Amino acid sequence: MASRNNTSASSGRRQTVARSNSDSARWIAGLLLLFIGLFVAASVFFSFFTWDVDQSILQRPAEERELLGDEVENLCGEAGARIGRMLVDNSFGVFGILLPCILVLVGIRIIRQRPLLLNHSILSLLLILILGSLTLGFAFGDRWSLCSSTGWGGAFGIGVSEMLHAHIGVVGTLILLLGGWILTGVFINRN
Repeated sequence: MASRNNTSASSGRRQTVARSNSDSARWIAGLLLLFIGLFVAASVFFSFFTWDVDQSILQRPAEERELLGDEVENLCGEAGARIGRMLVDNSFGVFGILLPCILVLVGIRIIRQRPLLLNHSILSLLLILILGSLTLGFAFGDRWSLCSSTGWGGAFGIGVSEMLHAHIGVVGTLILLLGGWILTGVFINRN
């Protein structure tokens, strides 16, 4: 008799997990952001290796590309080549890979529905993105680039570093960058 009560008590203790439409929508949104972030990260990564061929192909009209039979070499296709060009060449250079990382983090945070120090992580990555692009734009400009047509720092890093150089000079720009990196390190290590 005792065993019957234990069996019925143990089956009564089982909780049914009810899923609502908001849980399903949260999962769908999280997975969508996660997969978009992974696709964008792959596009940017592959663009580091195929940027020269892809850009020469993408600058031609679609009719000419079809006539010549040219195809982009980025493994994520034409969309991947365009995304890579947008995030690396026209924006943040080598540090453009951090934007898809932010998308992946947000997707994981939405799926897990647990604290992930999202604000701290995203702000840290954004600070590294901006300072890294500025530093490479200041250090290299548009010279010696092996992974993009504009330079290691991308159009943003080169343009802003030239503006800073014109307004506060070389020493002022170096002090600003060094201070930014120190403050970013303190912010990251604060917790």
